[in-house]
Amino acid sequence: MKVAVIGAGFSGMLAAYLLEKKGIDVTVYEKEDVIGGHCRTMSSNHVTTELGTIFSFSHHLKALLIELQVPYTERFTYRKFIDEHYHSVEHVARDQVPLLMNELGALEAILETYTDTLSTINYGLIHEDLLLPLCQFLRKHELTVLCQVIAPLLSSFGFGSVCDTQAYYAFKVFNIETIHSFIKGDKLLFINQGTSQLIKALGQTITDIRYSIEVKNVEVIDKRVKVETDFGCDSYDKVLITTKLPRDVIKDDLYNRLMKKIDTNPFLICAYEVANKDLVTTYYKANLGKKDQLQFYHVSRQNHRTVLVTYAYGSLCKATINGITEALTSSGIDVKHLITAKQWYIFPHLNEENLTTHFYEDISQRQKVSPINLIGSLVSKPEIGNLYISVKNAIDELLDLNE
Repeated sequence: MKVAVIGAGFSGMLAAYLLEKKGIDVTVYEKEDVIGGHCRTMSSNHVTTELGTIFSFSHHLKALLIELQVPYTERFTYRKFIDEHYHSVEHVARDQVPLLMNELGALEAILETYTDTLSTINYGLIHEDLLLPLCQFLRKHELTVLCQVIAPLLSSFGFGSVCDTQAYYAFKVFNIETIHSFIKGDKLLFINQGTSQLIKALGQTITDIRYSIEVKNVEVIDKRVKVETDFGCDSYDKVLITTKLPRDVIKDDLYNRLMKKIDTNPFLICAYEVANKDLVTTYYKANLGKKDQLQFYHVSRQNHRTVLVTYAYGSLCKATINGITEALTSSGIDVKHLITAKQWYIFPHLNEENLTTHFYEDISQRQKVSPINLIGSLVSKPEIGNLYISVKNAIDELLDLNE
């Protein structure tokens, strides 16, 4: 069997790695001149800084890291919140904690109603109740304190405002277990030398990676799939697509309709060297979910240097970066200089007008009969631990069908 993987982010590289382990002939296409996607690590004088994926809760990912001999650590991450005046505030007021605990219990009971919808690894059939924006869903069930808890998690990691993100996506990403983990401050898993080290380890086993090669056409011809670029074309038994492609690249009505409807959120990351030594991860409560506004920052300290990485919605431009810098200085941070700024487009999803109860179910049914398959964050929540399980399941199923 001959397989093409389009997109060399974590999902694509993992898929190719798992296939090559089984002796499958794999070709990876990546339109950028580097691999890794959101797994991007900056290194300078023995200081490593993540510019994309930061951490994982998943214990499943440990198995992969051990297999690849990639060192990792698990550690607590302390967080604080500041208001519009840059003063420290509580995430949830102390007198609201009993209400929060009651609401968590109520939410757990409510979500049991939607177990069939929410328990699957990949997106699938959606209960119509979960098509509502999250804020409306929580308000409907009088879970007002819980809204304060979830809002920073959604917006800070690029999933949007609680008023824009459908309850379905929110609860697939932040299920009860994950919410409890954040509230309790459970240990998080960090890769010692950064997520780029994981991508490098995966790439060392893959024979055919084609860099700066953008796919222009994917088409089924006589039960095989033609993949065409500006420089030629090849034919494959299976094509696995991990990233949003421009409209009309895939010559399949259903898949192409998905590509036309998928939205992503523009997300901007800025890395600064700062003089402060005592900083912790900090959320800007007044900005949460707002475009062109600083959502939060996290800090790494290595080799007597402090590097601070900010996360904000919006597009890379001077005005936005100046606004982020001003917010940092107003917070009492002594900024030495900007190291880099990186634009991401994250969280592939359908907006409220396009998401329907059967949309992902229709995609799932097509996957069973088509030699073109969508994997990764196109069909599953974009958290690295979850993607590991989702992609592994997809490859296992593909290999079972081949046998």
